[in-house]
Amino acid sequence: MRRRVVPEPGAPRGARRWWWVLPLLLAVLVAGGLWLAHRTDLWTVRAVEVEVEAPEGAAGWREQLASPKKVREQAGIGLGDRVVELDPGAAKRRLEELPGVRSAEVGRGWSRTVEVRVVLSEPVAQVERDGAWRVLDVSGRRIIDLDERAAGTPVIEPAPGLPEREYRSALRRALPALRALSGETREQVREFRVSESGLITLLPDSHVVIWGDGVDADAVREQEKSVRAVLEEQPPEPGATLDASQPGQVVVRP
Repeated sequence: MRRRVVPEPGAPRGARRWWWVLPLLLAVLVAGGLWLAHRTDLWTVRAVEVEVEAPEGAAGWREQLASPKKVREQAGIGLGDRVVELDPGAAKRRLEELPGVRSAEVGRGWSRTVEVRVVLSEPVAQVERDGAWRVLDVSGRRIIDLDERAAGTPVIEPAPGLPEREYRSALRRALPALRALSGETREQVREFRVSESGLITLLPDSHVVIWGDGVDADAVREQEKSVRAVLEEQPPEPGATLDASQPGQVVVRP
């Protein structure tokens, strides 16, 4: 005797035979979208917008370091590139390899636009090198080489007797202290020197101040207040040395 199959209640006749239609439609739509992205210009880069932020003192060489053309070329992003193939992280790393660039950000904007933001390094000091002036950031990295001295950027020199082999490491230790000093103090300095103990400044009346390595910027600022207090309240004899390399004390030596 033939058995009769009774459909489940509420299930349309033949529904189970069409269960694969919806996934197929979704697959077709996704494939079509990918095709459009790769084979048409609907998802290609239409514009690359470049913004460059230059700290005080760096505006004079902004175009040399990071002109819009140079930034676009270094980022490796051009008009007509596929948006889906962009690698913002790789573009960021390439930009941060440029001398004088402290940081970079790359992202996708509206209407097929790529937005690039570059921040230039802050000039902390300059040194004379092979007849040119090399501008350095706080870590001792080269920002730019100039034919003439950069206005407003302190010149730093090795202290007498500093071995050449120790100069680079001593310079890197001294630069954070120089950066931490206030503009008022820097304007009063006659000479900035780098020694084995870090930054040394020569003030009017030939007062020598030993600042140390300046790893802790807040500590340098506190020591700066103490040095100023000594100079104003109990001025040492001309030529005296004020050792402010140890936090919490200023030792005066003839």
